[in-house]
Amino acid sequence: MAPQPILTTDRPDVDPISQPYADVSEKGETPSPSQPNDSGHPGGQRKGAMLATGRQALERGDLVAARAHLSEALLLGIDEPDLSLVRAELTRIGNETVFSPRILDNDPLVSRYVIKPGDALGKIARANKVSAEVLASINGIVDVNRIRAGQSVKVITGPFRAVVHKRSYTMEVYIGNTFVKQFRVGLGADGSTPKGEWRVSTKLVNPTYYPARGRQIVAADDPDNPLAERWIGLIGVSGEAVGQQRYGIHGTIEPESIGRSVSLGCIRMYNEDVEALYTYLVERHSTVTVVD
Repeated sequence: MAPQPILTTDRPDVDPISQPYADVSEKGETPSPSQPNDSGHPGGQRKGAMLATGRQALERGDLVAARAHLSEALLLGIDEPDLSLVRAELTRIGNETVFSPRILDNDPLVSRYVIKPGDALGKIARANKVSAEVLASINGIVDVNRIRAGQSVKVITGPFRAVVHKRSYTMEVYIGNTFVKQFRVGLGADGSTPKGEWRVSTKLVNPTYYPARGRQIVAADDPDNPLAERWIGLIGVSGEAVGQQRYGIHGTIEPESIGRSVSLGCIRMYNEDVEALYTYLVERHSTVTVVD
């Protein structure tokens, strides 16, 4: 069996060859439920128009148009209670239009593909900058290595990207500028999750945990492994993140830490959520942007 790739730590104060740290104490603060007020935002009038147009599209059952207009309003910046309502509606639409076998007319995010002799699901996925696992999931394919010529499959045109909002401990998942999913996250204590853009590097299933110097290695699948069963490595490309290589997104054995700032910088997620995210993001193409 090939050796596992070395993980890098999320600690900015340790040797780059060290590994992700072990447990941390519960020292995080309670997240603020409020969102920044943007009443003076120059795009306020356009936001209102996009919200109204999106809701009209929903009323007539045009999910593709509703998704586009509501996503634009979200990107322009909206306040509560509209923010939560729009995210929830877009998540529902994303489940119906992206994460299901359904293909709606004129949907620019998905297409129908007929398997050719010699095709592989991984090859099709790479051509569209998505993972074979997400294509298998939406098409009900049990084994990514078993497809047949003439089989019709739904294909997503990627890549997916994520935006993490530190103030609200939320992660939004997009394809281009179209919102498709949201998750809750935990972040670094004392502002130690750097803002800026990150690119996805190494992804690992059931990672072994190698702590900093002198601490015991924790094997994959050990119930005490603080990384749980997924690791999505990140490389910083802009902002405070630029040049950083010791951060990542992972699961947690401390679910109570989600919605708090307790890690040494990594982004924590509920285990079932990071398993889903793992199938969305692809190495070298997907980005994760951390903002206030």
